[in-house]
Amino acid sequence: MQSRKPPSFLMTAPRRVATLAAITAAITATLAVAVAGLWPAAANAAAADTNIQANWKPSKPIVFIVPFPPAGINDVLARAVAQRLSNALGQPVVVENRPGASGNIGAEALVRAAPDGHTIGILNSIHGVNAAFYRKLPYDVTRDLVPVAPLGESPLVVVTNPHTPYKSVSELIAYAKANPGKINYGGPTSYPLEMIKTMAGVDITNIPYKGSGPTINDMIAGHIDLATGPLLEYMPHVNSGKLKLLAVGTASRLKALPNVPTVAESIPGYDITVWYGVFAPKGTPAPVVERLRGEIRAIMSDAGIRAKLTDLSVDTAFSQTGVTGLSTRLTSETQRAHRIVAKTGGYLN
Repeated sequence: MQSRKPPSFLMTAPRRVATLAAITAAITATLAVAVAGLWPAAANAAAADTNIQANWKPSKPIVFIVPFPPAGINDVLARAVAQRLSNALGQPVVVENRPGASGNIGAEALVRAAPDGHTIGILNSIHGVNAAFYRKLPYDVTRDLVPVAPLGESPLVVVTNPHTPYKSVSELIAYAKANPGKINYGGPTSYPLEMIKTMAGVDITNIPYKGSGPTINDMIAGHIDLATGPLLEYMPHVNSGKLKLLAVGTASRLKALPNVPTVAESIPGYDITVWYGVFAPKGTPAPVVERLRGEIRAIMSDAGIRAKLTDLSVDTAFSQTGVTGLSTRLTSETQRAHRIVAKTGGYLN
């Protein structure tokens, strides 16, 4: 008869301990091999993820929202960047103009877009101002959008139609004080002239417009008295004699216009330029934002585009301040606008 092994519970203690030790050793060895095998897999997965992030490419055309009408400086800037960004990313970058409500319609469209890198937009200092001048906005520019890259900034000019009796900011202030409420002004934003209104203590009336184009047409026709805006958009009409240039908004006189006084010469402390930057919807993945940021930074570092934009009176030095510079300008613009509104009560809704 074949002998049978006794049940394990009848084994002697030393033999049972030895068997358990062997089993434990075997399990430990097996786990060690398995765990060792996981490390390369994890490393490979991490490397693959990093590679995907570094090489993100759009899977369809990118929409580049411009919250203002065609042909203005925002549109020109966006199209200059879009053409080169398309070449870099291998997909068309389509500029889509969404004007209205001082740039709020386009900004809201950007906020509502899918945060996947396929929609970006150009915003400017107006959007920081709107956060203060509008009591109710369907979005928060600092909370609902991600700064991607700064582009540049341009000088602001104060212009009037040729039929007005004042030829300088000082004369404008004197006339406004003698005729309270009789001067009106227009444009896609009221902020620059609200600052003049507050700092000079005058009563002038705002008439909102969707963009600089309609503003200029009505000013030439004599329907409005004053406007402010980027130098590029107004100078052709100044040069043709259809508009009068009163001053520039920069702290010091422009090299290109040395004979044109600054607003600050009549109102000390006045200093406004218009900055431009690219933003994306909140929630856009960081790797996607970084890819877009890197490409736009490279575009704005190109000597050719910098020269082209300089010819358009756009200072590209701001583009080199990075996302920190863009975020800082947006925040400071909003804070200054809140201070102005607190004094004037000049809400737009």
